[in-house]
Amino acid sequence: MDQNQTPSQNELQAAIRRFQSGDRDSGLAACRELVAAAPGDADRGYALALMLLQSGDLVTGVAELDRLIEAGHERPDAFASRGVARLRLGDEEGAAGDLDAALRLNPGLPDAWLALASLHRKAGRLDTCITVLRDADQAIPGHAGIRSNLAGLLAEHGDAGEAVGLLEPVVSAEPDNRAARYNLGTALRRLERFSEAAEHLRQVTERDPDFAPAWHNLGNTLVDMGSVAEGFAAYDHSHLIQRKPGRPAGQDRSLTMTSRTKLEHDIEQLGYLRSTGVLPPQYDETIAVYEATRDALAAPEADTHMVPLPMVTRREIAPFYNRLVHLDPGAALDGPAVSPDFNGAAAEAMYRDNPPGIAWGEDLLTPEALAGLRHFCLASTIWYEFRYDNGYLGAFQEEGFSCPLLLQISEELRHAMPDVLGPHTLRKTWAFKYDSRLSGIRMHADAAAVNVNFWLTPDEANLDPQGGGLVVWDREAPLDWDFAHYNRDTPAVRAFLADAGAKAVTVAHRQNRAVLFNSDLFHETGALTFKPGYENRRINVTMLFGRRGDEQHREHPNLK
Repeated sequence: MDQNQTPSQNELQAAIRRFQSGDRDSGLAACRELVAAAPGDADRGYALALMLLQSGDLVTGVAELDRLIEAGHERPDAFASRGVARLRLGDEEGAAGDLDAALRLNPGLPDAWLALASLHRKAGRLDTCITVLRDADQAIPGHAGIRSNLAGLLAEHGDAGEAVGLLEPVVSAEPDNRAARYNLGTALRRLERFSEAAEHLRQVTERDPDFAPAWHNLGNTLVDMGSVAEGFAAYDHSHLIQRKPGRPAGQDRSLTMTSRTKLEHDIEQLGYLRSTGVLPPQYDETIAVYEATRDALAAPEADTHMVPLPMVTRREIAPFYNRLVHLDPGAALDGPAVSPDFNGAAAEAMYRDNPPGIAWGEDLLTPEALAGLRHFCLASTIWYEFRYDNGYLGAFQEEGFSCPLLLQISEELRHAMPDVLGPHTLRKTWAFKYDSRLSGIRMHADAAAVNVNFWLTPDEANLDPQGGGLVVWDREAPLDWDFAHYNRDTPAVRAFLADAGAKAVTVAHRQNRAVLFNSDLFHETGALTFKPGYENRRINVTMLFGRRGDEQHREHPNLK
């Protein structure tokens, strides 16, 4: 027994130790008995509330803190704990009041500062969030968690140079501080100090190989450096962690939300994998769960808009839904992937003769490469993105659309068109897969120098041989427009094109046809009329080469 504590205090400490050692039920029961014996004891009441909160019983834990505070025990730690719990319960107003009260009573509570910053960040008030963290850094100078969070936010939304200045002393003093080193790597990347960024991010992955964000940002950094294959390998690590079957969904909305078009695609894909013998018979039960989930979607908006997974099947579908069930190898070929029949020189000449740069050509891929990439897209369960209003699905390099065959194609394209693509490395690649009944991608431009788009679906699937392709306008997005403006603000884009007298160039869908154009040109998917059926779904592949602005305002003597 601790000679400086009363028997009552020793009993409470024993209950806390029991709870913290893993015997939670016993520790919680002992603490309840102590509270029942002395309901007015603030230490016992607070300990019980913390045990309840740590056990996941947020509602009862908050009720215990209510009782404590209403009894006159206005402890700053009680306000802080209740504020954090209320934030988790979605009561932002109550959380803000509690956290403010806690910090008025004791400005030295780091968890309260961090929770208050999190509240403002979730609400989209980034400037307020940064202000809160600056105040916290003043109140608790040098606190690693506060400084790391402030620097991470500055790196993403503010002054990356200031972020580096905040983080370097923290990382020097605490080399194993994962959050600080990760945020330092992210900030250095923002400053285009890529080698330093990659070194810090590599150290994070070495210390914690399961920390997916570090792998993801290492991939971004390596691609920025032009080390595309190495970057894709880093993405693959992140992908396997994030999309592992059975992984808890947490706050990932892509694992807890769905739509009818998403479920119908996945049902068709799983059926395709069963019919080709890739998946064993037990997946018939999985398909039945998917069908029951689809049938439970009642709201009309669920056709293409994201809605929560129905409760009736959520537990059964969760281990597999939007997870990596199967990944085709997508192996590189021993022979060429870009066909000798593809006339790269003619495509480059057309690009130069149609300023600011639009061209297309036939027979892009060899039959082996076309079949291999098409099978990769049909078989790989990597179509995780479904947030688009028109119901199409996306697969991206950061999450599985990164097979060796794609890398081979991208490098051979640079050799096939050395004047247009040779100076640029691959920066982004993705694919979209479409429902036969719905429309495609709205008008936008991309953040790169040159786009290459090509189509994988057989021509027989396209019911309108003059459509189903791409419409490109012959005026570039202004360089001073930011991403949100040129990629998402469709009314502003249409007004700009009308004022500029832009002309549309329509390129019809053809299997194995490539369309090459300046990435700053606005474009959209043409009208779609494809046969129903999984293998008839329109699939387009996009590759982005170089940085935005590299192609813009080059000398185009033929542009009138």
